[in-house]
Amino acid sequence: MHDGAVIPAAIVLSHYEQLERLRRTCPEAVPVAVVAGDPCLDQLRAALPFRPAYREALGVAPWQKLVLVSSTWGRDALLGSPARDTVRRALAELPADEYRVAVAVHPNAWFAHGPWQFRSWLAPLVDAGLLLPDPDTDTWKALLCAADHLIGDHGSLTLYGLALGLPVTLGAFAHARVAADSPMGRLGDLAPRIRSGHPLLAQLGAVPGTLRNLGGDVTSRPGESAALLRELFYTWLKLPEPERPATPRAVPLPPAVHPVRPVPCLPAQYVTVTHTPGGDALVRRYPAAPQGSERAHLAGAHRTADPDDPDRSLARSADVLLIPRGRAGAPDTLNARFPGHGLAAHEEPDGGCLALLPDGTRLRAHWPERPPWASFTLAASVLYDQVARHGAAELRSRVRVSEDMEPGLLVAVRA
Repeated sequence: MHDGAVIPAAIVLSHYEQLERLRRTCPEAVPVAVVAGDPCLDQLRAALPFRPAYREALGVAPWQKLVLVSSTWGRDALLGSPARDTVRRALAELPADEYRVAVAVHPNAWFAHGPWQFRSWLAPLVDAGLLLPDPDTDTWKALLCAADHLIGDHGSLTLYGLALGLPVTLGAFAHARVAADSPMGRLGDLAPRIRSGHPLLAQLGAVPGTLRNLGGDVTSRPGESAALLRELFYTWLKLPEPERPATPRAVPLPPAVHPVRPVPCLPAQYVTVTHTPGGDALVRRYPAAPQGSERAHLAGAHRTADPDDPDRSLARSADVLLIPRGRAGAPDTLNARFPGHGLAAHEEPDGGCLALLPDGTRLRAHWPERPPWASFTLAASVLYDQVARHGAAELRSRVRVSEDMEPGLLVAVRA
């Protein structure tokens, strides 16, 4: 309003609920209000059938779950508040073979600090596997379509994720930034919160029943926004509309999303091996770099490292040394260089390994029918667990990296 007159030619709203709020707060503007739905949500819903293509482009394996962390801008956003540690916790506590983690950050936050500064802050987490899309692309939309869980705040991505059916957990939420009686305000009241001091994996559950209907409050005209907005614009222009239907644009396949920087040494990891009632070995691996003080998920873990990592402390404290194929170096020097290790695993062509124990014992492990997720590093950890529990015995074990996956058989014999 200015001097008693309504300034906009039209006020575009996504839901009739917003029209009622406008009627209460500025009734003079109601005649120019147009409920035209939400073009972004229409585009996201139209993209859902292509979810497998987005996941493949993002490098998410079929057996992996993608956790998307979203942050709007400002000091009370997820990355601007004490909850910023949520991204590190996700990388540290979610098993790396079973989960990928991505972060979508509002462009205002990127450009307030500068892209170089933002990437510099997040570089250690990117090195540990974080997917970080550029702010000037539609990759955040592909991430929403590809995600299995969303950790958000009071930004619009959180409500979009809920409308797409994603389980939503709040890492931060600023009630003062949103209208209390809006769908976003109700989301802040009802959605579960990330709790510090509690394992993160156990907090990624299904959508609470109280939230299921809230996603329907994002738009009153689902799938119609493109047609309604085009009709509005062409009416202003006093031009006939094109004959072709108005439909959402396809969400483009994402470009490279800053994958882990390619370095020649293998990353240091913590590995737990537990045994199911059926006798399977469940292997869970966690990157060593982002680990913090909350380490309940690492109970009973052993550590793996590359003996030639420039950070020598990693190999000196490792239980398992991992030597990729083609790496130069005499095996008999490992005992002298790293007297505390329990097993050194040399990669073999079939994804298995030749394991050398400090006492000279040799075990050769292989996958008779190698699953797509199997590797010599996994085989080495299963062998180390076997040696720690039963000594240098031969092995025939079904191995999993997720409770929901079919196991792969690993066989080891003395070499």
